[in-house]
Amino acid sequence: MNNKYKQSGMVNWFEPRILFQTGLKSAFSSLLGNYADRREMQAALDVPLPGSKISNEIAEYTALDEIWIDFISDTGDGFNSTYSVAVTAAQPQLSVNLKGLEKILPRAKVLILGGDQIYPTPTSDIYDNKFRIPFESALPTIKGDDNYPHMYAIPGNHDWYDGLGSFLKVFCQQRWIGNWKTMQTRSYFAIPMPYNYWIWATDIQLNEDIDKPQLNYFMDVAKNKMQPGAKVILCTAEPAWIYKELYVNDKSYDRLRFFIETYITDDKAGIIGQKFKLATVLTGDLHHYSHYCFKDENGEANHYIGAGGGGAFLHLTHNLPKKLNKLKESGIALQSAFPEKADSIRLLFGNLIFPLKNYYFSILLGGIYLLIYWLLQSRFAQAKSQNYILHLNSQPFLEYLKDTFNTILYTPFLALLTLALLAGFYKLTDVKTGMKGVKLWGFSHSLLQIFLIYLMIWLFANSPHQSIDPTDWQFIYILELWIAGSFVGGLLMGFYLLISNLLFGIHIDESSSSLASQHYKNFLRMSINHEGLTIYPIGIKKVTTHWQQTAEGEHLRFNGKLPEYHLIEKPIFIKK
Repeated sequence: MNNKYKQSGMVNWFEPRILFQTGLKSAFSSLLGNYADRREMQAALDVPLPGSKISNEIAEYTALDEIWIDFISDTGDGFNSTYSVAVTAAQPQLSVNLKGLEKILPRAKVLILGGDQIYPTPTSDIYDNKFRIPFESALPTIKGDDNYPHMYAIPGNHDWYDGLGSFLKVFCQQRWIGNWKTMQTRSYFAIPMPYNYWIWATDIQLNEDIDKPQLNYFMDVAKNKMQPGAKVILCTAEPAWIYKELYVNDKSYDRLRFFIETYITDDKAGIIGQKFKLATVLTGDLHHYSHYCFKDENGEANHYIGAGGGGAFLHLTHNLPKKLNKLKESGIALQSAFPEKADSIRLLFGNLIFPLKNYYFSILLGGIYLLIYWLLQSRFAQAKSQNYILHLNSQPFLEYLKDTFNTILYTPFLALLTLALLAGFYKLTDVKTGMKGVKLWGFSHSLLQIFLIYLMIWLFANSPHQSIDPTDWQFIYILELWIAGSFVGGLLMGFYLLISNLLFGIHIDESSSSLASQHYKNFLRMSINHEGLTIYPIGIKKVTTHWQQTAEGEHLRFNGKLPEYHLIEKPIFIKK
């Protein structure tokens, strides 16, 4: 670290450079994941030897009368949001209001990171800038502290974009991140807890599968290390139960159920020899808080909790289904969400200022307006000597459309560009839900975007200009077309995302990422004791937006007001 550290802003997901870079990384990582799956390489890594310091420290969890655990997911986007969550979790204790009484929650002994530790791509510099430095500064190294907390992490899809290379260096080599010590040797792990609880955390590699060596690892833990009646807290990198309900072809829940039934609850394949209880399932990936619950045939409550509020842009919650009807279990209902539905819908309307929030994308759209104008002008200049703008100024709109259509037909590059734009806007359409009418809606948006380009070219040529020199008018026209095209094209995109989400429930990612909201963060603080497992969902409605950098180098720190936090809902108690 050095004094040149720059606090990062939220990722602008509509910035053309980010779109291209992330798409390229995603395609490359898919190829790399298929042909060089690093999880198989991890299987050859040595596990902590019995009697080693790290092995003894993990074993000591089970001897505790009570252990406190944090679950934080989707960190490493903007500095304000990531650091606000990290420094809140790093406090010696948190005080929350519980039925009118103060409840003290000590700092967690174990921190579980639930996936996507950085955004947008996993370079070593981004890991340092967006994850390591905020967490190191939130809980600096304390010399002589023998009770330092431990850190574990599972990868999300963004951690996989380099084939997991950077993730393994940061989390799987027992390094220090401030006063947190990383403990794992693989991207998946099983940790014994007091009172016959276990934490299992899986690596699903780009939302695809759990590989055979990983399955063998959990089979060995279940057969040879777990005691009868053990209870499993399962951590996974995506809310498969929500995706099953929302997306018509999503198979992630089927894979999750297979894993749970085979290795935890049912011994479905007859390979374990005993059955265990599933205490709860925790996940991130959707950057908000959601809590689903149902009661099994024994009347015991089962909890599926999404807590992806570690620092990434806010996913809105109003699209969350109230009930999950497509799952094997029946009666799964939404208990709580953060932010609440009314706040979520209010935030959604921020898409009406899309051109201001996503100005790089909007400026690119304006550039496309200029490119098409230039091609039309060039084609016109080949046939006539008259100024193209003056020609448009004297031409009725319908006649202009007819001439422009003929020009497109006989200008291959312009025709290909128009078709490419039409296809590109249509390709954006979110068809994952399988809802009828979505494709037509997406195609209508594509046609309207193209129509607006040609409309604006004619419209601005017909604005008042009689008193302006023709040369100056040419410059003013180009400038006006660029500015207006940027604004109108961006405004239409924002309006499309708003209506798509409100009417069709689609573009959940895009209508949220376009807002780049750094607020409404959350994480879970949990305790395991002789009574059972208690989960405290911690919400931060507004993060601190001004952190003053102090000192430099290894002593880099940030001063600012600790953000206000609260319990999102009453604690979730799961009896032992």
